[in-house]
Amino acid sequence: MSNFTTLYPALLFPAIPLMMISFGNRYTSLASLIRKIHDLIVLNKHSKKTAGHYFDQILILTKRLNLVRSVQTLSGLSFLCNLFSIFASYLEEYQLALNSFGLGVLIFAIAILMFIYEIQLSTSALSKHLEDLKDLS
Repeated sequence: MSNFTTLYPALLFPAIPLMMISFGNRYTSLASLIRKIHDLIVLNKHSKKTAGHYFDQILILTKRLNLVRSVQTLSGLSFLCNLFSIFASYLEEYQLALNSFGLGVLIFAIAILMFIYEIQLSTSALSKHLEDLKDLS
């Protein structure tokens, strides 16, 4: 398979770090939100209804945090596979390069699917906030 070149992994090369940066930002936002909810619950006494509402948010945030961690890990593994593919191609080990590239693409596809699921969770969390606003009116 001598027609496999470093062009293939080079196409994927910039996409993976961009996704990692995006999820780094999502992680920072989630961490800020978790700290805010923590302070609200610990510093203030709340009724059972509002405490239950916070508990629902905490469950969603826990799932989202785990997803972000998993996506970051998978993206990192995909990036390593991509680098290994470039290195194997440099060594003219084209079958190894192709297999490594395929594995990297597969791992990255799984990370993207998890990203889509995390967006759905994020949307459901925002819907809960909108319900609260509707209850006030």
